[in-house]
Amino acid sequence: MNKVKLEKHLLSILESLHDAVLVISKDSTIVYVNTAYSVQFGVPTHKIINRKLSQVEPEARILEVIKTGQPLINDYSYLHSLNVHIFANITPLLEKGELIGAVAIMKDISEFYGLQEELKKYKTYSTKLEEQLHEKIFSLLESHAPGMRQAVNVAKKVSDSEATLLLYGETGVGKEVFARAIHEASPRGEAPFVAINMASLPESLFESELFGFEEGAFTGSRKGGKKGLFELADGGTLFLDEIGELSLFLQAKILRVLQEKAFMKVGGTATHPLDVRIIAATNKNLQELIREGKFREDLYYRLNIVPIHIPPVRERKQDLPILINNILGKLRITYKKQVTVTQEVYEIFERYDWPGNVRELNNVLERMIAICSKSYFVPEDIPSFVREGAEREESIADGTMQNRTNKMNLPGIIERTEREMLEEVLKTSRTRTEAIQKLGISRKAFYQKLKKYNIK
Repeated sequence: MNKVKLEKHLLSILESLHDAVLVISKDSTIVYVNTAYSVQFGVPTHKIINRKLSQVEPEARILEVIKTGQPLINDYSYLHSLNVHIFANITPLLEKGELIGAVAIMKDISEFYGLQEELKKYKTYSTKLEEQLHEKIFSLLESHAPGMRQAVNVAKKVSDSEATLLLYGETGVGKEVFARAIHEASPRGEAPFVAINMASLPESLFESELFGFEEGAFTGSRKGGKKGLFELADGGTLFLDEIGELSLFLQAKILRVLQEKAFMKVGGTATHPLDVRIIAATNKNLQELIREGKFREDLYYRLNIVPIHIPPVRERKQDLPILINNILGKLRITYKKQVTVTQEVYEIFERYDWPGNVRELNNVLERMIAICSKSYFVPEDIPSFVREGAEREESIADGTMQNRTNKMNLPGIIERTEREMLEEVLKTSRTRTEAIQKLGISRKAFYQKLKKYNIK
């Protein structure tokens, strides 16, 4: 192929490119631009050929290559005059080792750049939606009490993680509600949430219920076998409630699964990977159970990665209006009744101690709405045990206040101080004789005071 034909083919190739091509000489004279260049930058070819690029676009990156003789690969630049984002490969042209010019192949990435900016905006918007979703999910746990607010804040922080959680709290405080909220706010929120009451599982059925069984594993076993609760929770969250009720034997089996992150079905030989997040809960003091030898220390440390203490209702009575509103919202739909709560009812509820916590409150409100024939609750609608309990708490509070008032006089202060001193000396003395010597009183006076203050 002769030189003329080669040049024609080369020009045809350059003209067919969708990317802009610019060729300049050593002195920055524009010697060639292809059609794509003219379209991209909106400049007719005849108007720029033989012009100095340094005069047309003095900030052009190709001029830097002319000066340095070094190529610029994957170079990004923004042309302010045209509002165009450019991605270019610029190479010096050499002839017999001497620089004679440079060629730039440029791609207009303005559309791509715009999409990237849109993506950033979408990610920001998506983040805001996630935050709003988290707030909505945790709205049922809204609280004015410092202890409860701290528990909710920790729950929000760990919801996105895979950390194993251990929820502490008395029976009925809403540990499962907490666990569900954490699950729904997590990346596993669309996957199953499986709750297991460990106290209700008979030891003989423990393995088959949790791990499932293969066909023919035992006499009378279901054809085709059965999936266990671990398998049903695959990809989601497994809530192990009342974990403190497990025997040491069953604790060892749970520990093994957590350590190996795999389980084996009853009657099976293959292990199945465990892809679940574990949230455990208890109403017991596990550290006390460890000291008594009733709970495995190694299992405790497996579960207690992030502990969350959920306070009882009696420690957050300022939340009663929120709790009542949330519970009644559901009950009104169930019973198709629009019932409100009077101030008198609120005051009685605030005086009651709620030993059964949120579960008891739910039970009381459901009982009230079921039998109420008015559009509002009155004290007579409240179960008698709640009203009596509230009165008892009020009388105790009044008695305590009266007792404090009585002890504000001088004899009361002296008696209180004397009693406290006796108790303190007895705690720090090995024998009663030593206590008598420290107090500097007679043995008879010592025993009279013990009798007076009923100190044993």
